[in-house]
Order: sequence, then C-alpha cells, then structure tokens
Amino acid sequence: MTSPRIAAPVAGAATGAVLLAGVYLVLAPWLTHFGGAGILALSNTVTGLVLVALAIARTATPRARPLTWVVAVLGAWAGLSLVVLRPTWVTWPSAGALVGNVVAAAVVVLGGAVLLTRA
Repeated sequence: MTSPRIAAPVAGAATGAVLLAGVYLVLAPWLTHFGGAGILALSNTVTGLVLVALAIARTATPRARPLTWVVAVLGAWAGLSLVVLRPTWVTWPSAGALVGNVVAAAVVVLGGAVLLTRA
C-alpha cells in the first residue's frame, strides 16, 4: 500500500505524460508526414484533444477521476487506429508517424494504467 505522499507525485507525473502525449497526437499530423491519411490525422487530433481535456479535468477536479478508464481506452485506440484506419488508396504515413503513434499510445496506456491504480 502506497502512502499519499508517494501516490500524488506518481499520479501527477502520469497525468503530465498523458497530457504531453495528447498534445503530441494533436500536433503529429503536422510534425510527421501522414501522407494522404486524412482520417488517421483526424482521429489523432480528436483523440489528442480528448486526452488533453481529460488530463486537465483530472488535475482540476476530483469529480473527473471516474473517467480515468477512458484514458487507457483512448491510448489503445491511438495504437490500434493505425491498423483499423489503414489507408489503402492513399500514401501510407511515414515511418516516423507510425512510430510516433505507437510510442504515444504506449505512454497513454501506461499512464492510464497508473492513473487507474492511483484513483
């Protein structure tokens, strides 16, 4: 059992990581080359905006803590969207875009898991 002195900084660090990954997902279509995968860019933008909003809400009010499970689900979606929204008729996203999405998804899933245990 962890003490509140340890749990608060860990949850804060996890929330910060989720916030930064969300900002990356919003900016990723412009930072990396997504080719013609507009639907993937839209998915990243919406997913990133929701992650940023959830991270801010979780920091601002304790009433948002029951929504923490959504963070892990959105992280899984950020990783799976590469396969589910696979562009077949357009140029594939660059390797940097694919790796960036996978890394951001892993950070969000791990951050969501930490936040679920610290809720």
